[in-house]
Amino acid sequence: MVQITSLMVAVIMAITSATQAGAWDCTPGLLYCAGNLLRHGYNGGNITEAAKAANVKDLYYYQALFKCEADGGITYAEPCLFDCENGGRGENDFCSL
Repeated sequence: MVQITSLMVAVIMAITSATQAGAWDCTPGLLYCAGNLLRHGYNGGNITEAAKAANVKDLYYYQALFKCEADGGITYAEPCLFDCENGGRGENDFCSL
């Protein structure tokens, strides 16, 4: 009985953690650095797919801006020649000069 209870608690905790990890959604219309998207639950596959859809073959698309779409998806916006900076909550991220 104790093992079943422990297993149930572990499953509930795993489900709760997974739900919380996916709870952040990007704000439609805002630009995000790839690194910020990764920190908020997007994965490398999301970023790679968005870059490929824009025919970006550059290996440095992780150093780029992506636009958040209304459905929570992302599209490749533009490369950053030097660095991509966090614009802060509710603001666009941006490329630094």
